[in-house]
Amino acid sequence: MKKILVPVDFSKCSEKALHMAAQIARKNSSDIILLHLIDLPSGEIGFMENGTPTGPAAILLMEEARKKFEELLGKDYLEGIKVQDFLDFNKPVEGIAEYAEKHGADLIVMGSHGIGKTAGFFVGSNTEKVVRSSKVPVFVVKKYIENFDPDLIVFASDFKENCHKCFSELIRFARMFDSEIHLLRVNKPTKFLATYESEQLIRDFMKQHTQEYPEEKMYKAIYDDYSIQEGIFHYANEINADMIALSTHGRQGLWHFLQDSIAEDVVNKADLNIITFRMEK
Repeated sequence: MKKILVPVDFSKCSEKALHMAAQIARKNSSDIILLHLIDLPSGEIGFMENGTPTGPAAILLMEEARKKFEELLGKDYLEGIKVQDFLDFNKPVEGIAEYAEKHGADLIVMGSHGIGKTAGFFVGSNTEKVVRSSKVPVFVVKKYIENFDPDLIVFASDFKENCHKCFSELIRFARMFDSEIHLLRVNKPTKFLATYESEQLIRDFMKQHTQEYPEEKMYKAIYDDYSIQEGIFHYANEINADMIALSTHGRQGLWHFLQDSIAEDVVNKADLNIITFRMEK
């Protein structure tokens, strides 16, 4: 992970995400791409030939954002880390995905207030949209950790073939911290498998990754619950997990509403930090 994109709205939530991203960047010698996007109605924005915005609202917001950027860039925790900062006019969700692709980001780190918060951009629903649209892994900071060093990560999955790329990406992340990975399959009444079937499914999945990560650092886990989301929460809580890892289909439009949005629901409701990976189609 050589480039980490951190979108900020200058709230405490997004600054904590930046601080967490700085820890990951320092651990992996990564650069940080710091991004603030201003979303204004098109009628309130004009641009000169050199790209300078015109219009009172645009100019005022640009000046305020630049001052706040300078404050962030002066933080001690960014010392020694290469930071590129970008200030642009764009819709936040679409703009984050565009910047990640344009600048070759390997990871997006962003905060989330979760349900019930209204201030700033990083409320639950917007974070979910980024998780859904992003082609690169998204680390959602729900809980600020002063010394981020996750010992135990829960990877919840159905362990189908298209999950292997996601797991390989998780391994690259876990390798930085030498984390234990618990491969969790949640049994719910409508998608039930016997224990021996679930164990065999996870065992076969693990075999394809033993060259990438020590087998003694990977654990099979099966949990029965009424829903996959509740099973993930209950299991993670029981073993005192540090974070949750999930794959997402990245479905848009009608398909998104017709399918279970498990990853997005977990992102919105979980208390733990979460990392999501886009599943192969």
